[in-house]
Amino acid sequence: MLISLQNINKIYTGDAENVTAVDDVSLSVDAGEFVAVVGPSGC
Repeated sequence: MLISLQNINKIYTGDAENVTAVDDVSLSVDAGEFVAVVGPSGC
């Protein structure tokens, strides 16, 4: 295993509301693997 992430959260704070982009995500990536996190918009 090259890297391991546990219980990751990302919240964008705005004037009117907060937007949760990532909520309690865990993953492991092995050497040579390519991983992308893609949202509903495809970006």
